[in-house]
Amino acid sequence: MAELKQMIGKRAQPRNEKTRLASGGSGGYDVDMNTRIAELEGFALDTRDRLSRIEARLDTCATKSDVKDLESTMHKELHGLTWKLIGIAGVLVSMVYFVATQVKT
Repeated sequence: MAELKQMIGKRAQPRNEKTRLASGGSGGYDVDMNTRIAELEGFALDTRDRLSRIEARLDTCATKSDVKDLESTMHKELHGLTWKLIGIAGVLVSMVYFVATQVKT
């Protein structure tokens, strides 16, 4: 991004094209054009490489549908575990009640 700002900064220098063309000057050919084109091509290659790395990372990221599926699965599992815990608690309460009523000291 810094390279682009630097290139834009170079481009922002005022040029009086009409005066150069009217006086029969260099005919609109900019001697810095080859340098600017080379910088832009380098910037384009760097941008392409960065974009390919971002796309590679996106392949491993979860999508909205993946998150919804996981949420649904977790809800079902949590619901099942809740009823198992309620069942175990009921059995334990029954066992304590049985021991308390049947054991004589």
